[in-house]
Order: sequence, then structure tokens, then C-alpha cells
Amino acid sequence: SPSERLPDSRQEARARDISAELRCLVCQNQSIDDSDADLAKDLRRLVRERISAGDSNAEVKDYLVSRYGE
Repeated sequence: SPSERLPDSRQEARARDISAELRCLVCQNQSIDDSDADLAKDLRRLVRERISAGDSNAEVKDYLVSRYGE
């Protein structure tokens, strides 16, 4: 969604890459990037927030795993 995008194109590309790797907890066959579930939207927002805060890709994933599990 355009409203979710980060203004920095490099950060946005990272967010999309990470979101494509993570599975939606609601519809597990889809990535959070592909899912329309509300939880997936929240997770995409968290990915972008963590990237904006300066986290590495690994730190973003570790943060989400620590909050939501494997």
C-alpha cells in the first residue's frame, strides 16, 4: 500500500525484502508482504518502524521473532 511505504527507496526495498521472507501468522502460506490480514499490516508497519530506527535486517527479524515467535 502506498501509505505504508518509506520515503527512502533503499529502506523501502529492505522492508519489502524482509516482508517477503516472513510468513503471516494468520494465513501462513502467504508472506506478510502478500497478506491482507490486519496482523500482516501491523507486522509490515513494525518492519518499517524498526528499519527507520536503524535496525539491521537481522535485528528486525529477531525483534519480530521475540514478540511473535517462530
